[in-house]
Order: sequence, then structure tokens, then C-alpha cells
Amino acid sequence: MTCDMDLKIISLMAILWPFAWCQLVPSCGLATDCKNCTIIRDCVWCRQPSFNGDRCMKRDEAARCSTQFVVDPQVLIQLIEDNPLAEAQKSEDPIQLRPQRVSVSNARKGQSYTIPVEFKQAKDYPIDLYFLMDLSNSMGDDKTQVEKLSSKLAATMRNITRYFSIGFGSFVDKNAFPYSWPEQKTYSFKNHMPIADNIQLFTNEVNRAEIVETYDEPEGGLEALVQATVCTSQIGWRAKARHIILMITDNYSHLAGNGKLGGILVPNDGSCHLNPDGRDYNFGLIHDYPSLGQISRLVREHSMNVIFAVTKDVAKPYQTFSPLVSGSSVGVLTSDSSNVVTLVEDQYKLITSSVELKDNATNGVKVRYFTNCLQPAGSPVQESASCGGLKVGSLIRYNISIEITQCPAGKSTHRQTIVVSPVGLTDSLIIDLDIECDQCPCERADNVSCPTSCKEITYCVEPGRIPPDEDADKIAFECSLLNVTKDDEFSPKLFPFRKCAIIDNSTGCRRDFVYGYTENDDKLVLYNNTICLPNIAIPVSKIAFMMMGALVAVGLALLLLWRLFLFMYDRKEYARFINESKNAKWTADNNPLYVEASVNYSNPAFQQGVAGRK
Repeated sequence: MTCDMDLKIISLMAILWPFAWCQLVPSCGLATDCKNCTIIRDCVWCRQPSFNGDRCMKRDEAARCSTQFVVDPQVLIQLIEDNPLAEAQKSEDPIQLRPQRVSVSNARKGQSYTIPVEFKQAKDYPIDLYFLMDLSNSMGDDKTQVEKLSSKLAATMRNITRYFSIGFGSFVDKNAFPYSWPEQKTYSFKNHMPIADNIQLFTNEVNRAEIVETYDEPEGGLEALVQATVCTSQIGWRAKARHIILMITDNYSHLAGNGKLGGILVPNDGSCHLNPDGRDYNFGLIHDYPSLGQISRLVREHSMNVIFAVTKDVAKPYQTFSPLVSGSSVGVLTSDSSNVVTLVEDQYKLITSSVELKDNATNGVKVRYFTNCLQPAGSPVQESASCGGLKVGSLIRYNISIEITQCPAGKSTHRQTIVVSPVGLTDSLIIDLDIECDQCPCERADNVSCPTSCKEITYCVEPGRIPPDEDADKIAFECSLLNVTKDDEFSPKLFPFRKCAIIDNSTGCRRDFVYGYTENDDKLVLYNNTICLPNIAIPVSKIAFMMMGALVAVGLALLLLWRLFLFMYDRKEYARFINESKNAKWTADNNPLYVEASVNYSNPAFQQGVAGRK
């Protein structure tokens, strides 16, 4: 019996499911006006006068409406900048992403639009490598190894690209107790050498840098990382290059909130605070350490690749938060950093072996990525923003889908700029998105041929009401385009109707009128009441006081009702108590459960005396 019942339920669900799905998907026939119709996928609106049937219909049914009356806004996608993919040249920047700029106009809510994109790993893509080194007292041997291996590192990187540049900065910690000894002068960050194609200068700067002794174990590496990331001109980051920060340390890093130990309470603002010569960081004793959230955001915004080169004993925390920082990785150093060249080479290959697209789309705009990565042409695509296994010359084709899920609240946000870029690269696709939420001609405020407010149409009806600060000639010209006529007869041929009123401030009279379309789509204004009606206007302040008074009165009434209810309830309970007291019959019988207490005394001394006398 139970099995038969389950089969019946399943069968019923199978029958009703299509109908339920139809209710979930918006239908053209459910829309009652132009605005709500045009935001439904594949629906068009017919504004033809005297039209019989649903005005909101499927696009393939639009033949039922005269072409001139069909409201069917179409999206316009234009390639603004579409330079071909190009390898790195000495006189030209490489291009790894195509196209570079696209315009999407008249985008509608509920619709999705596809933009094809290509990405290709360019040969000899420029590399900017910035060494950010911990110079606390435990890093002396590491500093020596970096100095010795600098030439080998440069040779290794030039095998990858001909356009390699290097820079050098260092960090210790804040120059305050308990982060450092009072007599020892430390610093949070120092930019020893901006990025340049000069390996000898790099070696000399590393040699001149001094080891500094600190008090506590964690260092200020993340605070220095912020400055190396955001100080673009002072560090010397090139616009078209892969930016890599190699942070070398053998210790943990302070995080946001640790500054309170030294009385530093101002949060880190994530801005560049190097002195005018671009060498020293001046806000170490003013700003707290940054948070991991700040690090992640700044690295993403500035298209950085961060390699945390750390010793084995402190690698775990860096490996834990590295996934939170897009474009970052962790490499394990030997105790003296002798493997730094191999580490940089391996980590660079790891970084460049994959590509991931990211964007800055806001709420209301959904961006999705579809690709078959390195699969043969014609292979099924999957939704994915990343592809692996890349080599120099690998070509990846994406289809970027942009869907408008909701109309922005303010009209100023209808125009948006979405930036799509590969993680850790400066290449980008800029999408100029224009969202049109009011698709209907006579619901658009910027369409002079379709007035949307009574104020606009009133100026045409009575030019004498145009304010002195308005351009009367311009308004008169716009009114001439409206083909305004007057008629005191109500015309049923008008569609749609809009009701307005003209208030005569001198007499306080009000005259109502409506306007709309005629059969020939001309504009017609007519008065349906030319009688002077009293205009009863209540000041807003009085309305507010009246509402407040009403709320207070309702509250007092509810309070009185509540007190009355409590009074009646208490009175009833008291009466019942009195009645029960009168009817109670008390007896003097013993309680059978009660047992009287008994006390026994025993004197051990008395017993001994008796025994002695015997």
C-alpha cells in the first residue's frame, strides 16, 4: 500500500512539475506595463492604440503589432579597442589579452551577453622582481647567500625573458618597544634600490645593507609588503610587466592589532608613505600592521605575484593564508637561503603555468567564464575562470557571459566599468556597461518627444508658468516637437492615459487634465475639468505632527486596554482565591507521613565507670 502511494505521489509530481516551473519562469503575459515587460527575456511590448490582446508578447509574436509600435530595445556590443595578440618587443609592449575594450549599451535586466576573449602567453614577457628581505639578526647568512647568488639569479631569469629587472628592499620591525631594543635603531621598511636592469647595483646594495637586532620574534614583513605593493613609482614597477615580490624571512609576521602593544592604534590605511626620496617608510610608529584582508585586496588591485620564501619551521602559517592572497605562493628556503635561485625559478614556472581571470563586477551584474582551456577545438566548454598546464605560446579562448540580475538603485550607477584581467598581470579587458532599466520611450526622462512628468507638459500647456531661470526658448522648441493640442472633450482613443493637475497659486484653484497618444501616435493634451476646484494643501509639517499624534494616541489606547485587561484578570483571580479560602476545611488529624524525631544520648565515660566498679 505504501509503495503504491509513493508511486502515485511521484507520478503526480512529474505531471505538476512543468506547470510549477512555468510559474517560476517569468511569462510575458504577466507583465501589465511596458517597463515590466521589457525586462523579461525575449519579451516585447506593443504600444499600438486600440490593440486587442496582451500587449506584452514573445518576440516571435511581434507580427501581431505594427512595427512602429513595437518596443524591443536591442543591446549593442561594440569593440572599442581590439589590438591583436603580440610578443614582447623592445619598442612595443606585449599584448596577451584580446580585445582590450568593449562597449555594451542598452543592456537589459534578465538578459545575458557573451564576449569572446583570447589569452596567450607571450614570449619574453617582461619581469620585475623585487627582493623584500628580512634583515633581522637571524638572517645574516641568508643575506650573504643572496649577495653571492645574485649574478646566477639574473642569468637564470634572463633565460626566461630578455626583459628582466630587479630591485631590493628590506624590513625589520617597528622602532619601538616591545618590537625592538630601545638602544637599537630598527625600521619597518627601506627601499634600497628601485627596480632597474642593473645586477651589479643590486649586489652592492645587498652588501651595504646592515643586519639589525630586534626584541620579539615576529617581524614587520607584511607592513613592508604593503609599501612594496602600493608605491608604484617609488619601487619602479613597469606598466607592462609581470610584478613579482619575493619576501624572504625566517620568522612570522605581525598582523593588524599587534600595534596596540606599542601604543600604535591607528589602522593601516594601505597607502604609500615613503619619504620624498622614495627610500624610507615614515609611518611605522603611526600606523598599525595591516590585516590579511588588506594584503589580499591590495595584491589583487595592483596585479602582484607574491612569493613567500620562508624557512621550514615557519612555513605552515604562510601556506595557510597564501590561498587567500590571489597570485601568491610559498617556497621553502634552506637554513642559509642557498636554494633561492632554484626557488625563484620553480615558483615562477608555477605562477606562469596557469591563468585565472578575475573581475570587479558589482552586485546586480554577474560575470561568468566558459572555456575548454587547452582542449582541441570543438571540445565542450565548461564554466571555469582558470586553466592550467600553460606554456609560452599557449592560447586560451574564453566566452565571458555578462548577466544583469537587477537594476541598480540609482541612475548614476546604470553606467559601470567592469575590468577583467588575469591574476598577477597588468593586461586587462575594460567593459563599458550601460544598463537600461527604463526601456520604454515614454518612460525615459531624457526623451524630449515623450514627456514623463506633469511639470514638463504643463510648461507646454501654459508657457507663462516657465520659471525665469529656465531657458524658455529651449522649452518652446521642445514643446513644438510634441505636437500639443487642446480639447475639452474626453477622448477614449488616447493610450496610455496620464493624469496631471495645474495649480494656480494666485487663486488656489486646481485644474485637472490628462494626456496621451492618439491613433496616429501624435501627442494630445486635453482638459477634462476646466472648473476651478479648491486646492486643499496640508503642510508637510502638519501631516508629520498628525501622524505622530495618531501613533501616540494608538499607543495610549493599547496601553489602557492592556491595563484594563490586567485589572479584570487580577480581580477575577482574587475572587477565586477568596472563594477557595472560604471553602477550605482544615482538620487537626496527624499527618501519616510525619514521624516524630527521637534523640538518644550515650556517655562513653559513664560506661567505663560502671565496668571499673565491677
